[in-house]
Amino acid sequence: MAAAKPSKKVASSSSRRKVAGKAAKKVARKAAKTRKSTKASGPTILLVNMIPRSLSGEEHQDSEPSIAVNPANPLQIAGSAFTPDPGEGPLGPIYVSTDGGNTWALNSILPGATAGFGTFDVTLQFGTKTNVLYAGILRADSPGNSTRLNILRTKSFASAAPMTLLVDRLGVDQPYVMVATVDSGADAGKDRLYVGNNDFKAPGGRTATIDQSLNAAGASTNFKSLRIESRKTPQQDGPTVRPAIHADGTVYAVFHSWRTTSSADIVVVRDDHGGAGATPFTDLLDPGDGKPGIRVVQNTAFNFNGFLGNQRTGGDVAMTVDPTNSNNVFVAYNADQGSDYILHLLRSTDRGKTWSEVRTIINALNPALAVNSAGKLGFLYQQLKGTGAAQRWITQVEIDTDGASRRTFVLAKVPTNLSDYVFDPYLGDYEHLMAVGKDFYGVFSTNNTPKMANFPNGVKYQRNANFTTHTLLAVDNMTPVHSSIDPFFFKVTL
Repeated sequence: MAAAKPSKKVASSSSRRKVAGKAAKKVARKAAKTRKSTKASGPTILLVNMIPRSLSGEEHQDSEPSIAVNPANPLQIAGSAFTPDPGEGPLGPIYVSTDGGNTWALNSILPGATAGFGTFDVTLQFGTKTNVLYAGILRADSPGNSTRLNILRTKSFASAAPMTLLVDRLGVDQPYVMVATVDSGADAGKDRLYVGNNDFKAPGGRTATIDQSLNAAGASTNFKSLRIESRKTPQQDGPTVRPAIHADGTVYAVFHSWRTTSSADIVVVRDDHGGAGATPFTDLLDPGDGKPGIRVVQNTAFNFNGFLGNQRTGGDVAMTVDPTNSNNVFVAYNADQGSDYILHLLRSTDRGKTWSEVRTIINALNPALAVNSAGKLGFLYQQLKGTGAAQRWITQVEIDTDGASRRTFVLAKVPTNLSDYVFDPYLGDYEHLMAVGKDFYGVFSTNNTPKMANFPNGVKYQRNANFTTHTLLAVDNMTPVHSSIDPFFFKVTL
């Protein structure tokens, strides 16, 4: 009997191991099921109000935002809006995040600011491999002139050193920066920079322009102003000129080509060699008149001094190219149709030669487009819905796989009744969207009233806010602050 006890103990220990093993397998199966369920639940949304807590008392109209994610390190993100320097100094701020957009600070490194405002238009982009941040801005410190272009760069966007000046000239509107680092060949490692703009000093009123450098990070940038309008205009084109770059060297651009002061063509140009040839952006000829630039749509109607709610209109355009296939290009544009302002989305699968309409959206504007590394299209826009006290600006992003099936995420659904806004544009002439890998990153400006119902997919505020009383609070976390317009960063993780 005594000799049997050790054997019994061994059997008991073995049984416990079997039970523990079964339990471990059960936990593993449950964890795997949870992971599968989480993956099946689809994209996740991060939405962050970008105003830092230290500026909780601010009531500025921080509209017209842009965003730049560093493809070499997506934790590094720069942003901009019509935000003044907190110290009212001569340098305007950019927004800086080094943790993937979860938190933001201001870094005043843009020349040409004015007290209480900052600079005018700002767009930003990183080189795809060089870590260099580029900016195209309109300075605000030239008395009586709001069209002074600066093209800038910095190799350390979070440092306090002002950005380096590359180009400085007058008579330019709405600079829009795109850049790509060359992957291979003789120019491998060089940043090719394209700044779409409306240059009022272009000869013959053909103002649609791309300022180009084929070595923007180098000691000699050698910028050229390339005129991409080939047709007669009523002394100018529209402000919007949007380049789009593919890694194979294909560069597209779309612009609002004015025929009269109330009608325009939507024109797409293309260069198959990165703009490095003798006649840049002439590789796409219109079959109708044989001139460079396909007239995707002709004689669209627009009212350059029109309004949709409290937002100025005038002919938005946006463009992106599929990074997996440079044949696939997308364009969005706005046109008046009766009393409605219609946003159109178009697609080409033959390098811009022919186009088909994917969809239309009534009373929507500020389109922004991007395609991720899986070939999925992201489409960001702001739509006005409702009437009277129920009227809302609805900001949403769509993720589309084939032009027919899509998922729509409402980022903000806010009242339009801010009666004390200071200037036009109310929300801005643009917002931004870009993709890094499979994920989409974007920014928009809208009413900042802290109410969770206004943000259906959730939101994080840095600035002090009481979501129970729907009140913004000053730095002391007690004094009420009026609602205003703030920039909001978002990330869609797929």
